[in-house]
Amino acid sequence: MAFMEPLPRVPASRRLLQGAAFFLVLLVGGQFTLWVLPYLEGRPSSVPRPPSVEAFLPINSFLALRHLLATGEVDPVHPAGLAIFLGILAMSFFLPRSFCSHLCPAGFLSELLGRTGRRLLGRNLVFPALLDVPLRSIKFLLLAFFTWAIWWQMSLQDVAAFLDSPYARVADVKMWLFFARPSNLTLLVLAFLVLASLFVRDFWCRYLCPYGALLGILGLVSPWKVTRKKETCTDCRACTEACPARIQVHEKDRVTSLECTACQDCIVSCPVEGCLALSLPGGKAPLLRPALGVLLALALYAGVTAGAALLGGWKTSITEREYLERIPRIQSPLYSHPGAGGLRIPKEKG
Repeated sequence: MAFMEPLPRVPASRRLLQGAAFFLVLLVGGQFTLWVLPYLEGRPSSVPRPPSVEAFLPINSFLALRHLLATGEVDPVHPAGLAIFLGILAMSFFLPRSFCSHLCPAGFLSELLGRTGRRLLGRNLVFPALLDVPLRSIKFLLLAFFTWAIWWQMSLQDVAAFLDSPYARVADVKMWLFFARPSNLTLLVLAFLVLASLFVRDFWCRYLCPYGALLGILGLVSPWKVTRKKETCTDCRACTEACPARIQVHEKDRVTSLECTACQDCIVSCPVEGCLALSLPGGKAPLLRPALGVLLALALYAGVTAGAALLGGWKTSITEREYLERIPRIQSPLYSHPGAGGLRIPKEKG
């Protein structure tokens, strides 16, 4: 039997929040399924559409953010998606990339798969730097491509046209169909990601997720970061061994890394009380313990999304009648995604 390295400790508050967030995602997915099935058959649903399903439309939200900054107007088709996106940005500014380690369902599943692989195989696979560094660049290249396409390649008129296009108006249903009725290629890709995550912890998050790349860049300017007190550090390296991002925490005075997700595993693994903590620059403010850091980041996210809801930026402007007209015809070319080589939006007749 292979020798199994001990699994690192995880802050109880983080694990509780991850579990609650994943359960909520399942509830939203179930409710959306119950909502969309009758519409596919040409009849209205008695179940209300959950606006938070728009969290799974990050590209649409990225477009809506550009439109908001340029015009001051909120996309009325998927306003909840924009509100959630802004909440994620705010949360991940306060604690670097904390959405990834606290709320993201993909991050939660990837973490569980990695820990399962460690139990089964004894340890996780770690690529050498010559391979790891180029692979980590993939997510930044993907982010660069989307940023170029949305902020430079598309004009404001193109962005507005896309947000109001037939495809965008049913993008949530298209997303549901992608997972509910997956192609063979989709199944192969998902199977690869699952297997890869068993061998390499956080494979998707570390190498492929452009969302994580964006939040990592934002986290560089975050005021709160993991800080180490050199005078009390025993150089036991428990923090470095616990870090899922493989950051050499024991060598840092202050962790500033694109890969840090503020998971705080390093803090709870440290045997010296107060040696590692979340701190502002200079360490003048009171230190944040893991549970308080999680609570404040979550409160900031909740405040942004709740504020958007109170201001009317939560529910879609699409009516039941429009859904009844569009969803049964969703497989028609009218609702195909704009093709490559420029924005080509199918025009509606009439």
